[in-house]
Amino acid sequence: MEEMELIQEIQTEEGTADLPRTMTDSRRFSCTLCGECCSGTMEVFLNPYDLYKMGRFLNMSHSIELFEKKLIEWAPGQNSLLLPKIRFKTEPFSFCPFLINDYQDELGLRGLCSLHPEHKPLVCHLAPLTRQIDLETGEDSFGFIPPHPDCPGCGRGEEIREDLVRKELKSELAHEMTYYQILSDRAEGHPEKIRGLFLFDLNKSFSVP
Repeated sequence: MEEMELIQEIQTEEGTADLPRTMTDSRRFSCTLCGECCSGTMEVFLNPYDLYKMGRFLNMSHSIELFEKKLIEWAPGQNSLLLPKIRFKTEPFSFCPFLINDYQDELGLRGLCSLHPEHKPLVCHLAPLTRQIDLETGEDSFGFIPPHPDCPGCGRGEEIREDLVRKELKSELAHEMTYYQILSDRAEGHPEKIRGLFLFDLNKSFSVP
């Protein structure tokens, strides 16, 4: 099986941004809370553990409530499979339903995530890093891509250290690896079983269905 590049694509009017650079390239980043990566035409696809964290944060009892509340929707994702993604609001502009716009005299307008830090999706937590997984070997690597084409946070602050990212997100990275392995297995002849990966009781400890 070919290596699967699990990247959050940055969609612009001109098309998709360039693929991630390698880990040897400069990757200084410091979020400025501009909120640009939480609005517009961004598509944020979710894994089962993302749904679990969100649902628990919102005091829901079952993950299906995220769909019923129209916070999450099904959309063509990896290999054209219907997968869950955050449903952006459309009025007064397109933006993530978990985005909070906050204004302070000293700092101006800031975009804050109501799920930050414990309950935000892994892809958002990793940004500006992207993850590539080889399902045959079980190995992964990280690339770097600006969360938004004009992201003001890139080139600021300290270099992102891969070892610290892996340590901080160890369990979440493991959950995602398991998810994509199961997703790949079920996609081959059993696409109807995929939806069940995302529907589960939130009152129990998390495990991939």
